[in-house]
Amino acid sequence: MPSLRLGIDLGGTWLRAVLADAHGRVLGRSRMPAVDWRRLPDALRRLRRGLGFHRLGLLTVGSKGLWSKADRSQARKALATWARRVRVVSDVELAQAAAFAGGAGILVVAGTGSIALARDRRGRIRRAGGWGPLLGDQGSAFWIGRCAAQDQGLRRKLGLDPLKLAHGANPVRAVAGVAPKVLRLAKTDVRARRIRDAATRHLADLAAEAGRGLDFGGPLPVSWRGGLFQDRDFRARFARELRRRLRGSELIPPRLPAELAAAALEW
Repeated sequence: MPSLRLGIDLGGTWLRAVLADAHGRVLGRSRMPAVDWRRLPDALRRLRRGLGFHRLGLLTVGSKGLWSKADRSQARKALATWARRVRVVSDVELAQAAAFAGGAGILVVAGTGSIALARDRRGRIRRAGGWGPLLGDQGSAFWIGRCAAQDQGLRRKLGLDPLKLAHGANPVRAVAGVAPKVLRLAKTDVRARRIRDAATRHLADLAAEAGRGLDFGGPLPVSWRGGLFQDRDFRARFARELRRRLRGSELIPPRLPAELAAAALEW
């Protein structure tokens, strides 16, 4: 049992977990609604019942909201009794490791928010963006939705009510929910296409900023995470903008699911 590894990817919607042996072979998987990282011990008790482990050799958690040293220290202390070794990182750091199987590269995240995280071959890390909807998130789903809500023609075509979006229970999520409609409309509407293309430029700028001054030792791998990249036209446009800003860059699909990377990889 002490050789078992549990990897957890804790995002804004789901907690995904993988139990693996010391060789990285998957023994079990689980998914449950996301919890605040401070409630991870409760979630682990549920995972233990479902996956059948006791004490672990390694517990790795990649969680939304775990950027500060103080919060990571608090999380490690709360989880210390669960494993001989506890590894706590942000969900973006885990996603970067998963995208490149623990290697060097730049990850660009474009979901409700936006951020880029780069790790070079020396292990140095640099981030760009990730400041939230008030101070940043350019190119994100929220940014696209806000641009559409500010455009009179798109408001009419999409049937948007800015006051309803702004004063609902979760305005950031509501505005971000407009983005898929904008991307679909971009196939036939010039205004929507301009917003889409501007978003891809912002995201390419984030990738360039994150990778500046780092050493990748050759072709520069870039990968993605987030709902906007599920749109093929959006991803293709992003790839073109990326080549303009980063000579030698290569856009590649993520290599591993984040929860599997958490359980199986050393980085």
